[in-house]
Amino acid sequence: MMSTLLGNLGELTQVIDPQLVDAVLEETATREQRVRLLPARVVVYFVLALVFFERSSYRAVWNKLGTGLCGVAAARPCAFSLSRARRRLGSAPLHRLSEILASPVATRA
Repeated sequence: MMSTLLGNLGELTQVIDPQLVDAVLEETATREQRVRLLPARVVVYFVLALVFFERSSYRAVWNKLGTGLCGVAAARPCAFSLSRARRRLGSAPLHRLSEILASPVATRA
């Protein structure tokens, strides 16, 4: 199952390039305007992880994203902060990202 394969932020960034996420954030004008505890790029990966761990709480999903960050001081936001960051991000960057990633990978030939 996919949820057992993608267990942390590092693994998600190997599947979906951070530069692509940044480009989508720029294109959709959803990049944060000031330095935040939860940058827009991280929130995109968080929302994607919510898909893989649909039965987990926001905090549980956040904790799964941080499992590969050994030795790095990571934020520990509460569920309300995660919810507010998700709302602030909106759906535009995720919609655009899905348009890019859902394109055909082969031609008819």
